Amino acid sequence: MNGPGEAAGLAFFKLYGLKAGLGMIGAALLYFVLPPVKPDGTFDQREFVVRLACAGIASMVFGDLAVDVLVSYLPSVPLAENRSAVYLLVGAPAWWVTRAAALWLHKRNGKDIAEAAEEVRKTV
Repeated sequence: MNGPGEAAGLAFFKLYGLKAGLGMIGAALLYFVLPPVKPDGTFDQREFVVRLACAGIASMVFGDLAVDVLVSYLPSVPLAENRSAVYLLVGAPAWWVTRAAALWLHKRNGKDIAEAAEEVRKTV
């Protein structure tokens, strides 16, 4: 180690990078089930990157909370030592939610915010 800055960076990566990486792996596995494609059937690289990033963020934000909840309800399962599986599972729903949001936004392409809000108001 060259100094305290490098140690802090390594600690930050260990704390958050691993969680984000595991969430992204879980979401990438879902790529086989629901790939990010445009309406014409071609691969959408931007959507893929956004969906992976959202899965990583969801894993970082909600991973520890999910572990704590599961440990409190399932004390016989050693989740405190095996958090990585929970991080994978927590990151995966973000993949589906971002796909639903992308499809919803694509259907409203060309509309302004007032038209989209009116459409939402009519459906609720």
